[in-house]
Amino acid sequence: MIFVGGLGVASASAQKSPKEVIKSATDRALHVLQTCPGSTPENIKARREAARAIADDYVDFEEAGKRTLGRHWKSLSSEQRTEFIRLFKDLLYFTYIGKVDTYTCGQGDVIRYDEERVEGRFALVKTRVRYQNQDVPVEYRMILNGDRWMVYDVVIEGVSYVNNYRSQFDSILVNRSVADFLDSLRQKVAELEKNDRLGS
Repeated sequence: MIFVGGLGVASASAQKSPKEVIKSATDRALHVLQTCPGSTPENIKARREAARAIADDYVDFEEAGKRTLGRHWKSLSSEQRTEFIRLFKDLLYFTYIGKVDTYTCGQGDVIRYDEERVEGRFALVKTRVRYQNQDVPVEYRMILNGDRWMVYDVVIEGVSYVNNYRSQFDSILVNRSVADFLDSLRQKVAELEKNDRLGS
């Protein structure tokens, strides 16, 4: 379990340290994942929505999306930025929601919260997740958004989600227009949604 796969509001306030915020998020995620919901579409959908709500409470999707585009972010109009963030959220949802569906409820995950670093508006929380008798290092990169610490990147075994998507998006944007890029993203999300057994 990596924060809901690889994912309330008051509990994410800056009055808590970044490490406490991550612990709150993972506690909520584990509660959802370790509750056996039954296999009906309604129960699976409810579990998914609970996972999505946690991600919405703790992830700064705009900051994450901006970083995945890097230098290309400046090329987007306000309307294009809004659409991109919406598509980016949907892309993440349909790419990783299957991990929630296939998670074996009742398995005892052990998470260790090792280190917290804070530099101004940015923070790093290092954890280890016990998975298949191995400790998997998971780092959460965070930003202070208003009065709340929010996650903008997750690094698993040295692999950054943001860097991974930045590489993919950059390879498209260096050769194609922003409009073409958004069109390809729309098609990708539509394909993922179509292939998803429950849809959105």
